[in-house]
Amino acid sequence: MSAPDVLFSAAEINDRIDALAEAIVADMGSDLVAVPVMTGAMVFAADLIRALWRRGAAVEVMAIRLRSYGAARSAQSAPQLTMPLDKRIDGRTALLVDGVCDVGHTLEAAQAHLKDMGAARIASAVLVDKPVKRGVPARPDYVGFTADDLFVVGYGMDAGGALRHLPYVGVIR
Repeated sequence: MSAPDVLFSAAEINDRIDALAEAIVADMGSDLVAVPVMTGAMVFAADLIRALWRRGAAVEVMAIRLRSYGAARSAQSAPQLTMPLDKRIDGRTALLVDGVCDVGHTLEAAQAHLKDMGAARIASAVLVDKPVKRGVPARPDYVGFTADDLFVVGYGMDAGGALRHLPYVGVIR
């Protein structure tokens, strides 16, 4: 597989994450439960959590896993919660963190799970929003970048398990 074209560089991502962290702390306060959607959000979540900490946020981290893509380049089924939160978050403010939002089914399913687990307030941050195919009312609250309907990889996002390691967001054409 050849290297993907750079869509958003490592420097652009770093600057955007700093701006997101500043906005999140200003809007949501400093007592947050960050809930990365594994595995695609792992790199973005790690950098965002550190940026939040630099702005004074005390962030507890509890990951979840929802699967819908498998090895394909589009969602093959409704998201399946394969790793729920490991404890309730009654009365807490949850920041759902994901790498990409396109149709919105994963965002919607994750928000429902957090509500079921007792979150008093839920906001979401995604690195890449692709609203052109949005199929549900759910929309991310904080967006790093907006993109067309492109298949993005890198910075934690993959193509059949590959290319998560890239320090930038690339596009496979």
